[in-house]
Amino acid sequence: MTVQPAAPAAPAPFCPEEVKHLEFLQAVIARHANTSFLVKSWAMTVSGAFIAVATRGPSWRTAAVAVALAAGFWLLDSYYLRQERRFRTLYERVADRGSTQVPPFTMDAEQHGGPVPWRAVALSRTMLLSYGVLVALDTMTVLFLA
Repeated sequence: MTVQPAAPAAPAPFCPEEVKHLEFLQAVIARHANTSFLVKSWAMTVSGAFIAVATRGPSWRTAAVAVALAAGFWLLDSYYLRQERRFRTLYERVADRGSTQVPPFTMDAEQHGGPVPWRAVALSRTMLLSYGVLVALDTMTVLFLA
């Protein structure tokens, strides 16, 4: 007679409070992602409008404003992406019951979410492809019009 190894025990289901906490965190993550998308669309729209006005003039000063605005949107979007990453880490810690204890219903992603370096977010591949290209094109327009 062979002995069958015991099947691993299924993890205990989340209690209703834990589920609600995870839902709250997911809502914040979704809100940050949506805001990041809106910032990107506004950056493209505003930058395009300023470049269109600059090339009609032609005015390198107007194009320089487009560069400054694109850089400002880059910083703003970096803030929201950084916050989103912090909340994702907090979500993972709440979902992983074996890790450090997270107080029930905490939304303090700064303390419990883990470190997310600002520079790493601002210079991530996504941000460089979105804003780096935009700033480079705007800068080339300034140089062309100057």
